[in-house]
Amino acid sequence: MSNYPNMSYCMCENTMLALRQVLEAMQEEGPMFLQDMNKHERRAFGELFHLAEQFCNESEELEAEYERAVREGHINAE
Repeated sequence: MSNYPNMSYCMCENTMLALRQVLEAMQEEGPMFLQDMNKHERRAFGELFHLAEQFCNESEELEAEYERAVREGHINAE
């Protein structure tokens, strides 16, 4: 994971804080949020949207796999 911006032990927490910052800016600025973006930031915004969709889908699958593994005794729930 050396090519990633966050250390593995805090990547979810750091990403959650960054996403919260984006959401707050979207709520505060409204349509100006998009208007003020340069082309690189606008592209990243679109990619973020698609990654958020993928995150939701894969996290649902992961939760189901985790629950199944706990029920079957393959891993311990904490």
